[in-house]
Amino acid sequence: FIQQPLTIQYYYNKIASGYGLLYPLVQDPYIEEISCSSDDRYVSVIHRKHGWYGWMNTNIVVNSEAVDRIVLSLARSIGRHISIAHPVVEGLTNNGLRISATYGREVSRKGSSFVIRKKPQISFTITKLVDNGTLPAFIAAYLWLVMEYRGFIVIAGGVSSGKTTLLQALLTLIPPTRRVVTIEDTPEITTSTGYWDPLVERIISVGEGSNIDMYSLLKFSLRRRADYLVVGEVRGVEARLLIQASRLGHGVLTTIHAESPEYVIERLVSPPISIPKNLLSNIWCIVIMENTQGIRRIREIQEVDNRVKLHSVFKMIDIDKFEPMDPESLVKNTIRLTKILDQEVLINELVSRTVFINKLVSNGVFDIGSLSEELSRYYFETADRGFKI
Repeated sequence: FIQQPLTIQYYYNKIASGYGLLYPLVQDPYIEEISCSSDDRYVSVIHRKHGWYGWMNTNIVVNSEAVDRIVLSLARSIGRHISIAHPVVEGLTNNGLRISATYGREVSRKGSSFVIRKKPQISFTITKLVDNGTLPAFIAAYLWLVMEYRGFIVIAGGVSSGKTTLLQALLTLIPPTRRVVTIEDTPEITTSTGYWDPLVERIISVGEGSNIDMYSLLKFSLRRRADYLVVGEVRGVEARLLIQASRLGHGVLTTIHAESPEYVIERLVSPPISIPKNLLSNIWCIVIMENTQGIRRIREIQEVDNRVKLHSVFKMIDIDKFEPMDPESLVKNTIRLTKILDQEVLINELVSRTVFINKLVSNGVFDIGSLSEELSRYYFETADRGFKI
């Protein structure tokens, strides 16, 4: 009897949500995407912990009529009308789900279909990624310094390699007095700074107004006096504006689908992005992520010099073997930070920040709130050293 009120509440929430059979999947924090079409028998998902596996079938069985009902309900949840006359909808729900759906067989040969992309409910901090083995503490310290001096960081990798996770974690290191503008197609990123301006592109159905894409939002954000501009993923001409933003003194972070630094350069200079190659010297470093059997790690970091030549800063050889292995050796590889800081000062900063991060990891400081408090204390304690905050 004790469990009965909870059971009643669960079914009430399930009915009220409008998601029906999908409700448990929507509530599961480890489910990233949910998909189905009329010709499929099972609802399939992408699981955060097993993203390397790809799409997995669930035990939720549906027929074509059920998919039609789900699509109609999903369209209502984003305030859209879907029908044979208007068979495609896309939009965001109030709780941050990105919905894309088709109705009937007008545009989809497999009948009505939907894909639900969820906003992650679990936000990883840089300390948690260090604890997980995604990157060593001295590399976290290196990226922290690059960000503090408003460098341009590109995080690249394949599907489900942890690009957005690392991006999110790096944002937890931004000084608390700085203004951050984030631009995304699906709201995934959060930051603990009180000066955060989250922007999301708007995609609407025909006849309901105009789209507001990332390019438009990025142009708009350049007038918002942001210290940092963060774009969830670059795919097109918005990347050109990021180059301009970096030249104007903004710190820039973004992700791109590419599995090597060379391919990052190739994508940026090729259509539809088509950035003149000489302008890519504004990029400070390219971080390559990889997902090997569900384990997401930084595989390598390369810096870009003034001639757009790549220079290796860090490379993972094995789980506990890197090149270099410590902050002192890392200083010999970086060309960007040595132009700003004296070598001795740079070594001291990398070592002190590495010790600081390791201490937080040892003390179990993994949630955003606790980490934000520790970082605020760190910044204010070091402000009298004249360091750039």
